[in-house]
Amino acid sequence: MIVRPTSNARSWLALVLLVGLVLAALAYWAPWVGHAAAALRLSGQDMGEFVKFIPAIRRGEERFPRQLFYIPPLAVALSLVLLSTNQSLPYPRWLRSLALASSVFVLLGLLPPSWGHPRDLFSADFRLQGVGILLGAGAAAAHGLYRRLSLRLSASLILILASAALFAPQAAFWVVRPRIWAAYATPTIHLGWGLWLHIAAWLVIAACAGALSISSQEGTERHVTTS
Repeated sequence: MIVRPTSNARSWLALVLLVGLVLAALAYWAPWVGHAAAALRLSGQDMGEFVKFIPAIRRGEERFPRQLFYIPPLAVALSLVLLSTNQSLPYPRWLRSLALASSVFVLLGLLPPSWGHPRDLFSADFRLQGVGILLGAGAAAAHGLYRRLSLRLSASLILILASAALFAPQAAFWVVRPRIWAAYATPTIHLGWGLWLHIAAWLVIAACAGALSISSQEGTERHVTTS
């Protein structure tokens, strides 16, 4: 006899996890640095480019890993691929298809805000972003390979992605924040709501992924015990 975790609880976790990923994607394009003038607001995507123009970094006096700001859209894309293909999650077919298609769309967040030609993605400035786009698109194209992954493994991978998407960009932001404030040199600048949504969304994703991983492990242990 196989005893499984409560299907209703798993359904709710799966739903909240998917909503969390949608909010994480929204947070990436929402303001992280707020300003009364819309043109002066910086989204998560803008951060990776803006830091290049901070005087000390532009002059080469400091080196800054600006690519850390591009981890969230890649993490969202890979997580959507894992969710859309896992057969243990109670998603209807239409939602799986939508999640898979959305994983490719979210990869647009890796593109620089202004770029002229696809070959620019593999220039020195944007090479890692180009590799990230190829990785995400490749994962979506090969989605059939992940259908046999256990829920525990898929959830654990999403937990790892969530941790990277939360801590790496946040660490980068708070390190560079004083330089951004100095560059603006105006009291009207403030922390944007997208920054707080980014933190909240990835915390929810990590919590749901962790709970799914634990529940699937308990289900396996119960199966072994009853066998």
